[in-house]
Amino acid sequence: MQTIVDICKQTFYMGLFVVMIPLIAYMIHNGSSAVVALVTYLIFSFLIPLGYVGAEIATFGPHNRRISRFAYMLGWLAVQGGTYASIFLGVDLSMLWGWPTIGRDIAFLVVMFVQIAVALMIGYVVSRLVGGRHE
Repeated sequence: MQTIVDICKQTFYMGLFVVMIPLIAYMIHNGSSAVVALVTYLIFSFLIPLGYVGAEIATFGPHNRRISRFAYMLGWLAVQGGTYASIFLGVDLSMLWGWPTIGRDIAFLVVMFVQIAVALMIGYVVSRLVGGRHE
């Protein structure tokens, strides 16, 4: 459980860069800014955690275990693939458009943080299964 809390805490700190920049870009522009925010988020959500897990200081849980870059890549692909597959296969998001703008922004903000945390958790599990390194 400490590992999950640690991953969520570190996701919050990374998310300040990964999530806030696309969200601010979306909020201050109009029209195609949603596409720009999505593309920016996809790039940042892949590259920033990927760079972070490759750093020597990036350890998780009480035993200071590391996540391999390859394991994070697999986790990110699984999360993004699952998210977009569920949207295209029938998750109805039409209710969001009835919400006030701030409600939609908060909902998307939460989803983006959860995606990063779940990708890191998948990466952590994969790293443990294939024998990750210790600090």
